[in-house]
Amino acid sequence: MKIDMSKEAITNRLKTVNQLRKVCLSLANSSAGAKIRKQTADKQSVGQVSAA
Repeated sequence: MKIDMSKEAITNRLKTVNQLRKVCLSLANSSAGAKIRKQTADKQSVGQVSAA
């Protein structure tokens, strides 16, 4: 399997990653994200991600 390393392909992958990051941050700040943080407050890994 060969990975396309052209400028256009890299730019498209970076745009996709940026969009996914924005969605994740939006979900983390939503009421659903708050509910999950409350339910899993005792788990160290959730606290570490929430702090980041």
